[in-house]
Amino acid sequence: RVRDPKRTRRKILEASYREFYRHGFQGGSINRIVAAAGITKGALFHHFSGKNDLGYSVLDELMIPAIQNWWVEPLEKGDDPLGSLREILDRFLKKIEGEVAETGFLFNGSPICNFAVEMSPLDEGFRERLCSIYKIWSNSISSALKRGQEKSVVRPDITPSDEASFLVAIMEGSASIGKVDRNIHFLRSCI
Repeated sequence: RVRDPKRTRRKILEASYREFYRHGFQGGSINRIVAAAGITKGALFHHFSGKNDLGYSVLDELMIPAIQNWWVEPLEKGDDPLGSLREILDRFLKKIEGEVAETGFLFNGSPICNFAVEMSPLDEGFRERLCSIYKIWSNSISSALKRGQEKSVVRPDITPSDEASFLVAIMEGSASIGKVDRNIHFLRSCI
């Protein structure tokens, strides 16, 4: 076997993400993560000092890049922020419609919201990271709306930061209700 520490770390993070997404952070099992990643506990603890470190790394190394990929980059590249938002939301709905029920968004909800609800009241490290993720997400929308106002494609009488906060809240709230209802029609109507 050839050792590849970066690949091993990535496998651990991806297995941890799936485990925490399906079972919650507190219900997540190190044994299931090790089995899913095809590694030993020693390898896991070589890369991470403990379960909290693993959870922090999932947020830092997987969730922030996901927000960057899904929201920040498309909004920075687009000339029309409203068109870009529509494209992001359409892409999101298409992704959800193609998911396997037990592993997907409608069954499990938003991974960010799940972490926020479960861990923010219990651990400052999680709370700070989640706050940062929500700020990155909201700021990307707010910046796009401001650019839209400068180009006269977004109404001048709105407050971009308020609208951005509202959109993030709609996405996360509809994910929570969709998780309970397991009905894409509700999520689609919110979007």
